Amino acid sequence: MRAYELGNRQGGAITLRPVERADLVPGHGQVVMKVHATGLGARDISIMRTPYPPAEVKPWQNPPPPERIPLQDSAGEIMAIGPGVSRVRMGDRVIASHYPEFIDGAWDFDTMALTDFGDCFDGFLAEQALVPADSLVRIPDYLSYEQASTLQSSGLTPWRGLTVEANTRVGETVLTLGSGNVSVFGIQIAKMLGARVIATSSDDDKCRQLLALGADTVINYRRTPDWDREVLACTNGKGADVVLNNIGMPTLEKCLLACASNARVMHIGARPVVGASTTPVTISSLPNLISKSVMIKGFSVGSRRMFEDFLRAIELHRLQPCIDRVFSFDDALEAIRYYETGAKVGKIVIKII
Repeated sequence: MRAYELGNRQGGAITLRPVERADLVPGHGQVVMKVHATGLGARDISIMRTPYPPAEVKPWQNPPPPERIPLQDSAGEIMAIGPGVSRVRMGDRVIASHYPEFIDGAWDFDTMALTDFGDCFDGFLAEQALVPADSLVRIPDYLSYEQASTLQSSGLTPWRGLTVEANTRVGETVLTLGSGNVSVFGIQIAKMLGARVIATSSDDDKCRQLLALGADTVINYRRTPDWDREVLACTNGKGADVVLNNIGMPTLEKCLLACASNARVMHIGARPVVGASTTPVTISSLPNLISKSVMIKGFSVGSRRMFEDFLRAIELHRLQPCIDRVFSFDDALEAIRYYETGAKVGKIVIKII
C-alpha cells in the first residue's frame, strides 16, 4: 500500500515522505479499512510540526512512533475483517471514531487519550488503515466518501458542544469564530437546532460565504477588532447564549465579554490555529465569568455513541458538509500548504482512492 510517513521534524518543519508499506492484516477485533478520503485540521498541522523526539514524555505515556502515518479523519470501506468482529461486514462504508476507546459514557484521559489516530499510532494518510472494529460508525448513504471524511472531528466536536454540553435551545444565540471547518459545522448544526447564529470572519468574501451557509449575522473581525461589542449590539445588549471558541486562549477574553447571563462557552481550541494571536491570557483578566455566571467547558471530540447520534441527525436534515477543496493523494503536501494560507472556508479533503 502507498502511504505518507512523518520524517525529521526538527525546527518545526513538516517533512512528509511517500512510502510503500506491506498490505495490512487485521488481528482480533480489528478490520482493515480501504481509505477513500481523509481531511486536514489544526490539530493535524500541530502534530506534524511538533519536533521529534518530544521534549517531555509524561510518566503515563510512551513516545509515539516517529515514522507514523499522520491525519485523524477517515472515510472508507471494510476490505478485511479479523477474528471476533461481528458489528461490521465486508464492503461497509465506515468512519473511525477519533479515540477508539471512547465508545460511550464519561471521558477518561488516562486510558482513552493513549489511543489516538495519527498521534499515538498510524492515522489515515494511506491507502489502508488498521482500525478496531468497535470504533467504527457507518456513513449515511447520501454522503460521498469525501463528504464523510469531514465529519469525525470537525462535525462531531461542535455537535457535542452544542447538544451534549451546552444543551442549545431553540431561539438561543450561538456565536462561532472564524471560517474553518469546526466553525462552519457549528453554524449548520446551530441552525439545525433552531438557534440564531452570529459568526466572525476575516474578510468580506468569507463573511458572504458564511451568510450563505446559514449564519444570521457575520462580523468582520479585522475591520471590527472589538467584535465582542458588536455581538452585544446585535443582541440588544444581551450577548450570546452559547459560544464555540475553537481558537483557544487568545480569544477567550472577548468570548466572555460577548456572553449573555448564564452563557456556556465551549472551549475547544487547544491547538494553534492559522493566524491566531499568541498573546498570553491569564484567568485574572477574564471578565464576566462570575458576574454573568458563565460556564466554560473544555472537551475533546466525542464518543462513538455521540457520533452515531450526530450521523442520525444530519441524515434526517440532509446536512451538506462544506468542502473548500479536494486534493489528490499525490498532492498531500500541496493540501497542507494551502491549509496554512488560511484561505479556506470549511474543510480541506485529501482523496486517497
